[in-house]
Amino acid sequence: MSKFHARLLELESEIIAKEEARRGLEELTPECEILLSTVEKEIGLKLADAAPDDWKGWLTYRRGKDKVVICRGRAFKESGMFGKHRAGLDVAYGLDTITEYKRGFDVSPPQDLDHLLVNFGRGDSIRVFLWYGENVAAYRLIFEHEMAEDPDEALKDAVAEACVWIVKKPKDLTLPEFLSKPAP
Repeated sequence: MSKFHARLLELESEIIAKEEARRGLEELTPECEILLSTVEKEIGLKLADAAPDDWKGWLTYRRGKDKVVICRGRAFKESGMFGKHRAGLDVAYGLDTITEYKRGFDVSPPQDLDHLLVNFGRGDSIRVFLWYGENVAAYRLIFEHEMAEDPDEALKDAVAEACVWIVKKPKDLTLPEFLSKPAP
């Protein structure tokens, strides 16, 4: 198969996935909820959680009930003399993102922060998707799997590899190429 043909198939798959994800699910199944909770647990800290004062790393947060965003974060000190340090998005206004999230506002991933999004869609069956977002470019599909086929380990592996790619940002490989390359 030529590289051109492979790219066309990849684009077609992405279009179908976007349509399925846009339709979403009326209500998350227990399996979907468990999968999102597992991803959150694997990453560790959630947006607005208490954090050590020198913490930097990955965090998660929910967008609506059916999406989890994964991105870089760092500790921010809340105002006041005895303010705790909390996990916020790794941007200059990270403390504001904590405040907005705690108040129940929708926190959009900032354009200057590469991030991952886990969500679900329904075609003939329920599927889980992992998307990569950067700048103002449209989300890129980097992983999809049937929920009926127990995607837990495959999704965790894809998230881990995508996080490695985001940190390293190899100039010679796109994220989908990096993920499809066999591990050394």
